[in-house]
Amino acid sequence: MDLGTARCRRRLPAPRASMPLPWCALGPYAGNLRQLLLKLRQPHQCKALAALVQLRSERFTLPATAVLVPIPSWKRQRSNPLPQRIALGLGRPTAALLHRTRAGLSQHHLNRRQRQTNLIGAFQAFPMDKQGAHSSVWLVDDILTTGSTASAARQALEAAGHRVAGLICLGRTPARERRR
Repeated sequence: MDLGTARCRRRLPAPRASMPLPWCALGPYAGNLRQLLLKLRQPHQCKALAALVQLRSERFTLPATAVLVPIPSWKRQRSNPLPQRIALGLGRPTAALLHRTRAGLSQHHLNRRQRQTNLIGAFQAFPMDKQGAHSSVWLVDDILTTGSTASAARQALEAAGHRVAGLICLGRTPARERRR
């Protein structure tokens, strides 16, 4: 571990909580982590993303049976590559079980209720294969704000017969910044 990694660990607490869906984030989506996550959407930032994903792996061990399902972006152009890149970087099996049925509004300025409404029917999941549901599906996203996206994705997966165990993300929007 280099000195830079050690400094990050001291500055980035590992919040973990239980919402309607258990989740685990590397740190609050604020300050330096927020700036870094915004930059990571650029393709040339692979080393920085790899370092964050390594920290994520060290702070939360996924079950051996975990299958990672990246949450797909709603944008057709300039889509967010981070959920897929995070999932691949965690070194666990991934499955493209979700797809967007439609583009939604940008959620950046929506409150909690508007986000939930915006995501009704936004995802569809592929049904279980012949071997049955994956025993431990974990959703992967870059940022958790209100949980509306994760809840809509979970609902689609469970309607298709999959069991969703939780959500892994890099940043969690601080409570004071979440729109009510």
